[in-house]
Amino acid sequence: MSARDSWNGRPVKYGEFTIWQGRAVREAFREDGETGSYTCLALSLRYADTDELVFASVDEINAQPFRHQQRLLYLAAEAAKANGMIEDDAQVADAMANGHAETVGPLN
Repeated sequence: MSARDSWNGRPVKYGEFTIWQGRAVREAFREDGETGSYTCLALSLRYADTDELVFASVDEINAQPFRHQQRLLYLAAEAAKANGMIEDDAQVADAMANGHAETVGPLN
């Protein structure tokens, strides 16, 4: 967790949602990317100290001041990573650290 992983000055964590909830996320992405991202965020983002959901609904996220949009989309991307919806860049970088993660034989 980085220093960016907070909301209202409180540390947050990214909880996993169920397959059923994941279906709702996928459906929301069919509407548009922002709605899908906010649905993912509403179902995943939790306060680290109490484990309570940060947002009660997508409507609560949409009611936030526009100046928070970039931050909310960052948190949504982290929530999507935690739920296996997108690859974590750090894990991909580790797997291909030198660009030759899978060498077939000795170099000539």
